[in-house]
Amino acid sequence: MNLFTKIFIIICFVFSQLNGFSQDNLTQYNIKSLSENMFLNPGRMPETKLNINLPIISSISFGYSNSGFAVSDLLTKRAKDDSLEFNSANVINQLNPENLMAVSFNTQLFGVGFRVRQNYYSLNARLRNDVNFSYSKDVINFLFNGNNAFLGQQANLGLKLNTTSYAEYSLGFTHITKNEKLTYGAHLNLLSGIANLNVKRANLSIYTDPSTYAITATPDIMINASSIDTGSNNNSIGVFGKNMGFGIDLGASYKLNKKLTLSASVIDLGFINWNENVANYQSKEASSNFVFKGYDINKIASTIQPYLDTLTDSLKHAFNPVKSTNSYKTGLGTKIYLGANYTLAKGLDAGLLLFGKFVNDKFYTAISLSINEELSNILNVSASYSRINKTNNVGLGLSLNLLPLQFYLVSDNIFAITKVDEVRNTNFHFGINFAIAKRKATGFVQESAK
Repeated sequence: MNLFTKIFIIICFVFSQLNGFSQDNLTQYNIKSLSENMFLNPGRMPETKLNINLPIISSISFGYSNSGFAVSDLLTKRAKDDSLEFNSANVINQLNPENLMAVSFNTQLFGVGFRVRQNYYSLNARLRNDVNFSYSKDVINFLFNGNNAFLGQQANLGLKLNTTSYAEYSLGFTHITKNEKLTYGAHLNLLSGIANLNVKRANLSIYTDPSTYAITATPDIMINASSIDTGSNNNSIGVFGKNMGFGIDLGASYKLNKKLTLSASVIDLGFINWNENVANYQSKEASSNFVFKGYDINKIASTIQPYLDTLTDSLKHAFNPVKSTNSYKTGLGTKIYLGANYTLAKGLDAGLLLFGKFVNDKFYTAISLSINEELSNILNVSASYSRINKTNNVGLGLSLNLLPLQFYLVSDNIFAITKVDEVRNTNFHFGINFAIAKRKATGFVQESAK
């Protein structure tokens, strides 16, 4: 076993052991006829020489992922009568110390790309919306069981949230060498932020004394918002407003030989500066805390009002954050794709894809195997098996190429519609493109022997 093979096996093992997450069309990555694949790897040359994407109809993408649980984990059937029962213990036992629930919606506003000899140039505009919500296991345990589950222990109720809407304007370039062994490219992205809510941290440490049951709560809060809660009615949104940012996508594909092709890309490497209609909320001191020792029920009639006043003042001191209007910066959630494709026959190959994404200061991964076939020049099919969020997913992608019209539908979990209660991960991407002048496949061109 050579060094390359050992390294490759180690990488696959690491990705398979980490927490799974995906909303980013693993199946689509290997449908060669789609120009939209350049958003996943700008270093892959489109098969058609001219591609035109119209507003909305050319690309509608929706994704959902929950690394913690599915509805079927919470509502289970009783053995004696098959009726549904609320099973909180089943959910808690499956949770990781930190979990992620995410939703995304993206659509294309406009796109055009064309090839000139060995180069491909593209101009695109997209509307992107992402919600990433991280929650700790203790949060769910506390919601279901209260502080009784943490007697004599420290409960760390941690939440993170980043929800972002922005427009992306992209200028792309891809080059393929004359022998077609190497293809590489990049997208330079100008970003215009529309709205953002960034709960960088919302931590609440709770300790319950096992003998007196007194509760000590210590908050640590830092929240930023743009065009959501500013105390101002002036929330106008311009195409190029004050919330500007920049991003870059990089990718490459290399043919080792006639059979094996390797590819890699780094997507959404960038940031947005939020300057318009900004509000910040931060807890006063990390050491501020609230102590609740209970109340003598016998004294409630005579002293309830002074007690409530004191309680209210204590809560305000501990939990009332300081508000400011400082600018802040958020990342895009950088994604990494590592792919290998092996040709089995003409128009047929097997693919292995490793995917990773940075979300809320944590790295999530997924792994996918696929069979990809080009049935004549009209139909491209990709079938995949992916390990995501502790579940097995079967994906399917179809591209019907009735040039100049192209219809496509892709999902990493085709059974999600029929088994909604069991879904931990799903995505759907579909659209209609104009694709013109498919280039002739010349295959692998050997360099002349010297």
